[in-house]
Amino acid sequence: MTTQASGPRWDLTLYVSGASPRSTEAIATVRLVCDLDLAGRVDLAVVNAADRPDLLTRDRILALPTLVKHAPDPLRLLVGDLSDVEQVRQGLDLPAGRISTAPAADEAQP
Repeated sequence: MTTQASGPRWDLTLYVSGASPRSTEAIATVRLVCDLDLAGRVDLAVVNAADRPDLLTRDRILALPTLVKHAPDPLRLLVGDLSDVEQVRQGLDLPAGRISTAPAADEAQP
């Protein structure tokens, strides 16, 4: 099934440090935001800094994890703790509150 996505195309690069806990959290958070808010209109590259030091220099990365928004303009770098969905959403200028933290209907208590 092909979905037509409306809006600008997003180009994101997430720089991480291997499989560290902070990197794992950042990957999960950024993928969640991409899946729920940018589905069908985002290109996300996850880069292990140890594997691609040339890209660290290109994007002027000084700390990990770092999420770089290349497009749409303006260029943005979100650095450090990327475990909070709302903070990542705010840093990307996306609307807040689209993810429900309430339990799913099948998990609700009687």
